[in-house]
Amino acid sequence: MAFCTQCGTELRTDEVHTCLAKQQSVAVPVASTASAATVSTPAPSAAPMLNNAREQLSKVDKHKILNLLKNPMSALQLRGDSDLLYGIMGIAVSLIGFVLWAWAFKHQLIKAMIGQLSSMFGGADQYDQTYRSASDSMSIVGHSLILSIVSTLVLLVAVFFIGNKLGTQRLHWKDALVKLGGLQLVTGAALLITTLLMLVTMKFSFVLLFTVLTASLMLTLYAGIEMFRLSRERAVWFIGSTVLIQIVAILLVFNSFGNEMVSSLRDMF
Repeated sequence: MAFCTQCGTELRTDEVHTCLAKQQSVAVPVASTASAATVSTPAPSAAPMLNNAREQLSKVDKHKILNLLKNPMSALQLRGDSDLLYGIMGIAVSLIGFVLWAWAFKHQLIKAMIGQLSSMFGGADQYDQTYRSASDSMSIVGHSLILSIVSTLVLLVAVFFIGNKLGTQRLHWKDALVKLGGLQLVTGAALLITTLLMLVTMKFSFVLLFTVLTASLMLTLYAGIEMFRLSRERAVWFIGSTVLIQIVAILLVFNSFGNEMVSSLRDMF
């Protein structure tokens, strides 16, 4: 009769012996290793939003941005899976440019009106107090932000849905957002120039603003025709319906706060 020298179990000729001592000696280190790994593994920490923003901005290709400014139609080559940042950036720059123009217009308007009544002010302190009071009573900047957001979003959404409906080429919403958003980058740059011009002359700034907005609308419509491969017959319906939706959206926004703007101007006077 034979016995195992490790665990002492009787060995039989017709059975395969499995040593219990070896199993225990192997199982214990594995368990301890697993527990050690579990204990030593640190919990993942959430990265700060600022670091994420810097990381995203570091991926921006300056040459691609310059190309979008020189040749806006190159935005049609952007792809939703890799160039989403440029589409969002174009929309953001366009909104910021319009809001800055509204702020410059508000500043120049108050300055001009106070200048007409300069004889009523006794000094610089009275002038500053009147400027602050007039600025607080006029909510042009906030309303302009709402107007720019609504008009931009309505335009992009209308071009996407109507273009996909009438065109021969279908696009995913992310691809359409990147392409149409990238087109807005040159609009934002032009609006920044319009803002600087407002600080010099209001008349030419208004003329340039009207030109920029009209050109931006035409560029967006033309890009939509190219993106969705619209035929000539359907392109007319595409342009007409998109412009109509844009006008209705702008009128609704103006109607919501137009009376408030008129009342604030009357109170300021």
